[in-house]
Amino acid sequence: MTGKLLQVLGVAFVLMLVGGAAFGFMVLKDRVRVVVAADAAATGPDATALLRDDVQTLARDLAALQQALGSNFEQLGNALEERASGRHADVVALRTEVAALQQRLAGMAQDNGRLASLLQDVPARVAAAVGPAVAAPVVAQRAPAEVPVVEPPVAPVVEPPVVATPAAEPAAAPAKSEPTAAKTGFLSFSVPKNTFRFDAVQDYTIVGDLSRVGFDAKSTLHDFTGVTSQVRGTFRADFDDPAGAWTGDVVVQAASLVTGVDGRDENLREHLDVKNHAELRFAVERFVPAASGIDAEKQTARGEVAGTMTIRGQSKPFRMPVTVAVDPQKRVVLNGQVPLKLSDYGVPVPSQLGLINMQDEVTVWIALRARVATGGQK
Repeated sequence: MTGKLLQVLGVAFVLMLVGGAAFGFMVLKDRVRVVVAADAAATGPDATALLRDDVQTLARDLAALQQALGSNFEQLGNALEERASGRHADVVALRTEVAALQQRLAGMAQDNGRLASLLQDVPARVAAAVGPAVAAPVVAQRAPAEVPVVEPPVAPVVEPPVVATPAAEPAAAPAKSEPTAAKTGFLSFSVPKNTFRFDAVQDYTIVGDLSRVGFDAKSTLHDFTGVTSQVRGTFRADFDDPAGAWTGDVVVQAASLVTGVDGRDENLREHLDVKNHAELRFAVERFVPAASGIDAEKQTARGEVAGTMTIRGQSKPFRMPVTVAVDPQKRVVLNGQVPLKLSDYGVPVPSQLGLINMQDEVTVWIALRARVATGGQK
């Protein structure tokens, strides 16, 4: 009898414990919250990754410089050869001009000889024209310098004006050497430019290893974070431009988002429909600076990035407050966060048995680092 009584009491006690636990769960389900705090690595880059990026960037810069030097030396050789060819052509042209000038001078000497011969024949021609009796006194009275001033019968004396025309032509010769003076310097080397400038329009490439994109969600029992570093993209911006003419794309692989629980990650991928919509995309259209939000001296900026967000194949206008800074290695650092409703993009809100419910609104955040693309200055 006593044994049966103890068994009944034991069963009753167990039922009371189960009932109390159920009652306590129903009462406290909205009050008890387990918070899973993300460590600094969730949003910040790893120190090793930062160092690796610096080394890789330096290696790329050296490779680009080596390639540029090779092409520049080739350009130098071509310029020297072109300069030598130009000088040779100038020498040949000058030699031709000198030969032509020598020929003209020889022609002038022949003309002078003909003129002297004609002047010697003048007395004989005058004597033949006016007679011996008159010619003798004329020759005796006139000085040799006055011989060209003879009456019209001495017509051949008019030929010497032909000799005077070549004298003006050599002055035009220097004009032929002008093209060589207009040539550009052959030491004008060019190297790839990826110098960061806060106040200039430049192209930037997101460094995926140093960037994080994620969301913070709340549920009945606990909060959790989804994060990924599989982010890529490029954008063009002038951080000192009040007009905020930014353009670009930030793309995330949806299946790469992880929350730390395998089952939850599978549900997340199912709700995002990653098989049909593999990417989450934000198209940057402009930047709206905050009042006094741009500090060119400190190289910082505050404002909102506006564009179009695409999740699960649905696109909607989207704005996110962001801050812009520059780290010591001249990487652009963009941080921002904003609330987002999953239902606006057709994403089902997870729920388990009606007891564990996830809130429709999540906080989407970015922690991006970007470098100036090679030749990025426009």
